[in-house]
Amino acid sequence: MGHILNLIAEAYLFGQDSASFEKEYKAAGAPARRQLWRQRGELGKLHNLVAHVMASGKRSELFEELQKTWNQGKAMERSLKLVLDGGIRWNASYAMVTRAILLRDALDRYATKLRVSKDAFDMETYEEDYLNDDEWSTLELISKQLEPLFHITKALEGNTKLTEGTGKPSHGALWEVLPAFEGLLAHFEALERKAANGDFNERIQQSITLAWNKAKEYYVKTDVSVAWQASLVLHPRWKWQYFEEKWTGLEQAYVTNGKKALKQLWEKQYKSEPIIRQESATPEPADQVDYLEAMLNGLAPTGAAPAVRSSSRRDQLTQYLEEPVSNTPLFLYWKSKQGQWPQLSQMAFDFLAVPAMSSECERVFSSCSKQTTQEVSRLSGEMLWRRECLKNWEHRGAIRMMSCYNAVWLGI
Repeated sequence: MGHILNLIAEAYLFGQDSASFEKEYKAAGAPARRQLWRQRGELGKLHNLVAHVMASGKRSELFEELQKTWNQGKAMERSLKLVLDGGIRWNASYAMVTRAILLRDALDRYATKLRVSKDAFDMETYEEDYLNDDEWSTLELISKQLEPLFHITKALEGNTKLTEGTGKPSHGALWEVLPAFEGLLAHFEALERKAANGDFNERIQQSITLAWNKAKEYYVKTDVSVAWQASLVLHPRWKWQYFEEKWTGLEQAYVTNGKKALKQLWEKQYKSEPIIRQESATPEPADQVDYLEAMLNGLAPTGAAPAVRSSSRRDQLTQYLEEPVSNTPLFLYWKSKQGQWPQLSQMAFDFLAVPAMSSECERVFSSCSKQTTQEVSRLSGEMLWRRECLKNWEHRGAIRMMSCYNAVWLGI
């Protein structure tokens, strides 16, 4: 999903020729690179201006001094560093724009100081990269219109704030992709309607259309695998009600086909699987509040399905789907159902554990590589695995290593 979100954002920011731009950029020298960026309009001019500030320690110090007088709004009485994007990496571009907007007054004052400089590079930057009011307004629109995409991307990467502990959910599961995707489509569709009414300039209108078309291109590919629908249906808060409420008209065929595919998967791989039954009580629901959760709350089914009296002769999937939707926390819900529906619980855990992105896996790879130095070259793979698990559990609050050490040393 991360790759798809990146392509949507790239289409918005860089158009259809981002690959050719990156190729030309790598082959060009410094002056030619500045010209290539200027062809990108406001975003490219901002890149050049920020790069000029960060190119030397003296310029950075001058900009820091200007902030003391000219910072306004949220940046007032703060000293903030500029962010420079690194080529075709949309989230870095978003960060650059949002930080520059905070520091707009100081950046404008910095640019005007270049006008009196005798240095040719300074003069070129002022004449070619100074941003006027209309261009700043366009950058503010870019930041506002890409903000949902940024929050969705960060949320679906998984929970990087490990200090939140086990009491907070970690986003980044496959079941979240479809509703988040549809929320993103609705966002760009609303922008497309505004663009059709002429609410934006030509640059923004083209960006919106390109991003919306790219999102639709990849959204239709989600019906290739049953996993996308299965992961959402196996969430007790969504089930088939979500699709029945949202997918109407021609999309109903996808719901019918999805139900058949899910039933076949259940009967073929899980229904007859022998599992030891364990009884446990249903826990109370917990509050969950963040950006993606707010979006999911707005898209969740609005009404509960009527309760149907279950019979022991009906299979587990049928009983589950006949129950009303539930707001009980996801994994706690299925933990409580292991005794009642052991095979279906196993199926749910399999699908609900699928990550939306590979970001968390990449973090583990990076962490492992830092442990495999020459000094610990004989460390086995199993020991690395154990250390990574313990470190992750400690950071998330699942265990307290210090209490174990105290127990050993004090003989508790």
